[in-house]
Amino acid sequence: MSALVLGIGNRMRGDDAVGSLIIDQLRDVAGLKAIDCGTTPENYIEPVVALKPDRILLADACSFGGRPGEFRLFEREEIDRLAAGFLSTHTLPLTMTVVMLEQQTNARIQLLGIQPENIQFGETLSAPVASALSDLIQHIKTWAQGEL
Repeated sequence: MSALVLGIGNRMRGDDAVGSLIIDQLRDVAGLKAIDCGTTPENYIEPVVALKPDRILLADACSFGGRPGEFRLFEREEIDRLAAGFLSTHTLPLTMTVVMLEQQTNARIQLLGIQPENIQFGETLSAPVASALSDLIQHIKTWAQGEL
């Protein structure tokens, strides 16, 4: 089983950077492929397809009504629901990337959503999101082993 994590976010917008920062910490994890997609995950469809992953995890800040720093694993069906009505910081809606991945891979696609506190330009990670980083990394390592 091959697992791939796609970190999505803008390093200049506070908690929106969390997806990219996760990838920074996963680069040296054996057996796990990780790509920092920044704000344009649609630009990475071809490299993802070439890797032929069985499972894809999108790690991204998203508002799901949780406490800042709280994270949840969402299945494919829930991604569309989460995207409805929310302002996106991405070039294209995340759902378009998911559809393109579905069309070109046979991978199971999930979203690890991290509740942001602040996504303002020029800000750093909020304290709740920063303190959740080590738990996020452990959660992803467990996911990569097929245990979630």
